[in-house]
Parts: sequence; structure tokens; C-alpha cells
Amino acid sequence: MRYSGVIYNDITAAPGLCVTFFTQGCPHQCHGCHNPNTWDFEGGHEATTDMILGIIRFNPLSRGVTFSGGEPFAQAEGFAEIAKVLK
Repeated sequence: MRYSGVIYNDITAAPGLCVTFFTQGCPHQCHGCHNPNTWDFEGGHEATTDMILGIIRFNPLSRGVTFSGGEPFAQAEGFAEIAKVLK
């Protein structure tokens, strides 16, 4: 799996404090995109699902996680596994 970055203490992506996880790779490349640096499927950082879970669990005060883009559905299988474990 690939990701471009993480915000550990985000108060804008969900109610309360959450971890926002930016995925890497997007097939849409929309005009006016806020994160065009996430479009390249070869960019960012490579990680296993266990590594990503560790990143998300790093902040015990967070109430949730937001998967942002890039396009999380381009890596749907891995992020579904992560969501299932977190649920």
C-alpha cells in the first residue's frame, strides 16, 4: 500500500480529533484538486497494513480516522482490511 502523508491531530476532517491518512495514487486527476501531489501511484511511501495501523493508533486521543486522497478506493482491499480492524 502507498500513502503520501498523515495528520495526527486533525480537527477539520471529522467530528472531534482524528488521524487523517492521505493515500497515494489517484486515477481521476480532477481539475482544481487540493492534493495533486498524491496523483502519482509510484510516489509517497510504501507501507504494510500493520504499519498503517500502527501509524493510526499512534495517537490514543484520536476518536477516529479519515482516509483521504489520492483515491482510497484505488487501494480498496487494503483500506477495507484496516477499517475492519479499527471498527
